Amino acid sequence: MNGESDEVRSETDSLIAALPPLPTPWNVGELCRRLGDRRGRPVLVHSVDVPALPSGLWFDDGVADHIICRSGIVGYHHDHVVLHEICHMLSGHNSALPPGGESAGPLECAAVTGGTGYEEELAETFASTVLRLVYHRSASAVSAFERRAAGMFGVA
Repeated sequence: MNGESDEVRSETDSLIAALPPLPTPWNVGELCRRLGDRRGRPVLVHSVDVPALPSGLWFDDGVADHIICRSGIVGYHHDHVVLHEICHMLSGHNSALPPGGESAGPLECAAVTGGTGYEEELAETFASTVLRLVYHRSASAVSAFERRAAGMFGVA
């Protein structure tokens, strides 16, 4: 698929297998709720209107997992951003928590936004693969507009 490495494909498959059941009908907020239940702590999605913010980021404040999305990102793009950050969360990428330590705090956590090339490839592959699974599972219930949008994001 899309030229990703065997290592990325294998890790993507493992991360997807560790997810709770994907909601039907698809709803990324419901997936976050289920994931939070499984992890024993909330997974909260926030929309923030900060132009300098990357499309999304994840941080752990020691109590909850926060996924921040830039305001105005909607539909498949929003779901892709949230799933991308869920991958970073599940993989422990960009974690601002020192090993076994206290949270660095939201401002310090939010400053940790860039991942390695491998981490970003994995997060992109994970998000696209989950959306592809969701799309193919419910393709008959998807409108023509949603099919075109899915095609634009490589989901179809």
